Parts: sequence; C-alpha cells; structure tokens
Amino acid sequence: MISDTLKDMNYYGAAELAEGFRTVRKNTLIIAEEIGEQHYGFRATPDTRTIAQTLVHIAIVTKLPEQILRVEKRTAMEGFDFLGFRERLIAEEQVTRDKAQIVDLLRDGEGEVAEYYVKRAMARFGKTAYDHWERRA
Repeated sequence: MISDTLKDMNYYGAAELAEGFRTVRKNTLIIAEEIGEQHYGFRATPDTRTIAQTLVHIAIVTKLPEQILRVEKRTAMEGFDFLGFRERLIAEEQVTRDKAQIVDLLRDGEGEVAEYYVKRAMARFGKTAYDHWERRA
C-alpha cells in the first residue's frame, strides 16, 4: 500500500535539498578553480556556451527565483515577463569576465541561495506534496 511505503521512506526535505545545492556549488567552484584561465574561452561547438559562459550561467541562474520571490514577492507567475528576464540573463552571460571575477560570482550568495530559496520552496511545497500522497493512499 502506498501509505505504508511513504511512512517507510526518508523524507528529503529542505535541509537535504539545501545541502545538495551547497555540495553542487562547492564542486562547481573546485572545477572553476582547477580549469586554467586559458581554457575559459573553449567552446565545444559553435552552438554551445564557452566554459566561462557556462560558469557564469550557473552563477546567475539563481537570479530567477530571487526576482520572483524576493524582488517582486510573487505568489503567481501570471504577468511575469519570463522571456524579457531570460534575455537579460543571456546578455549578462555575454559580459567578458576574467577567471577571478567568475569564481567570485560563483561564490557570491551561494549560502544565501541554499538557505533562503530552497528552504522556502520546501516549506511551501514539501508538506503539500506529501499530504497529497497521503490522501491518495
């Protein structure tokens, strides 16, 4: 029965999700530091990002939840200019930065993202999802 299975499952909550985010960010920083700056311009194909652009993308992609949750304090996405916001992020990826600037960008706010956004999302949706499964059982 589903409810018996759920009771035996370990709940992957906000703390675990935040820890996972921190681990991925830590590993990304290690990789960013180990890659020589002379390789940051490498692009596997003409249609892909350079290493520098990929690392910047990883660093700034958290600006989306920041805009939605902190700046605009939205509770719904109706009226949000996602395409316009996406274009601004793409333009920011194209800004020329040296390795030190990119590593700093990756470090900026790394703990804040894990603590604020992940925990807020899990607090809002985690219990709701579990309760939904309980009602289905």
